[in-house]
Amino acid sequence: MKRNRLIATLLLAVLMLSTLFGCTTTPSATPEATAATTEAVEPAATEAQAKPVQIHIYQSKYEIDEALKAACAEYTSLYPNVTFVVESTSSEDFSTQLKAMFSGGNAPDIFSTAGNVDLQLMSEYMEDLSDQTWVPYMSQPALDGGSYEGKVYGFPLAVEGHGYVYHKDMFTASGITAVPTTLTELRDACDKLVAAGYTPFSSNFMEFYQSAIFHFNSPLARQADPMAFIEALNNGTETVVGNQAFIDMANLVALEFAYAKSPLNTDFNTQVSDFANGQAAMMVGGTWSQPALDAVDPDMDVGMFPMPMSEDASLNDKLYVSSSPFWSINNASDVKDEAKKFLTWLAMTPEGQKNLTSGFKLIPAFTNISADESAIGPTGMTLKEYIDAGKTYGIFSAYYPQGFGGAQLFGESINKYAAGKLTIDELLAEIQAEWTSLQ
Repeated sequence: MKRNRLIATLLLAVLMLSTLFGCTTTPSATPEATAATTEAVEPAATEAQAKPVQIHIYQSKYEIDEALKAACAEYTSLYPNVTFVVESTSSEDFSTQLKAMFSGGNAPDIFSTAGNVDLQLMSEYMEDLSDQTWVPYMSQPALDGGSYEGKVYGFPLAVEGHGYVYHKDMFTASGITAVPTTLTELRDACDKLVAAGYTPFSSNFMEFYQSAIFHFNSPLARQADPMAFIEALNNGTETVVGNQAFIDMANLVALEFAYAKSPLNTDFNTQVSDFANGQAAMMVGGTWSQPALDAVDPDMDVGMFPMPMSEDASLNDKLYVSSSPFWSINNASDVKDEAKKFLTWLAMTPEGQKNLTSGFKLIPAFTNISADESAIGPTGMTLKEYIDAGKTYGIFSAYYPQGFGGAQLFGESINKYAAGKLTIDELLAEIQAEWTSLQ
């Protein structure tokens, strides 16, 4: 039962993410914000009493499915004529399915987007949310990621970050006294884990997602100016061929693959299940992993540390962080005004904010909401510590050319390299050719 619950809880959302940001643990909602909320939300009750409203939410953050349905039920208890249909999916084809829903005439009222490039591709379907009362409280990275051509189209759900999630007890039992800070130290830790009878990694190189979103982001994030580098890739004045950060990424992938059990036959569900059930010491993961780990064992002694892909400990000592994902509102929806009021309730009222933090177990992307430290667990606390210390890299998968189209190509190429079908030079040449072809 625990395994089934794990699989149902932690299917990964579309992780198209944005740039670095600062601290998010600022004071709770101000009196002015609360007053603004009263004006924004209360009319919904009066109007809802006169006309039944059903809001269809189609969203990609599967791990909050139960908590989101509970939040919707709470909102319905306040506004009885407003009900919800919630569909949550982790499908890698989410964007394709969403576009099919729009073209088929059954588009949702609220839907997930990745921000940035995703907004550009879907902006014709999105309501301009720039005038909403919660916009001034968006963190700068959330505002950057949720905007397109000067308009806000995305409601940010959370601040998220990733690295290697690990079992502290396995490290201790293997004689590992500190988390690895260089690639060599990571290799040494893996050798100690093997000697102690543990499998170092639970890794998914069967599907493109992990390689595309997590591994491929790493060298982009480590460029001196990631956005300038991406723009240079787009206009053909820069290349990944010979770039040291991409070479470092390839070396990390090779190490992880070598110390994993059946990585070419391990999908996402199996990866997370094996880790949670103690069959591996580490996995690529992040703050979104915490609810599912808690579902298996709320006392699981886990931690999270940055992915050390080079020999420079200072460059390695940063977690990858962004605001993601976003919710957008269908501009053709008959209930878009009620959908706006629901989002305002989440961001601007104590009851709604409690759902975002304690219910969804997320670190909020709004400056008027503080994280619930008891809910975010050890991975969330680690992320908070790194944010507070300013030790973060951005997540730039939202800027891949053609969104998931580019991501799939890059991920598949990395998986071929991991399986020994490409050399490092061939991998980087193939990625460069793919990036160029997608322009």
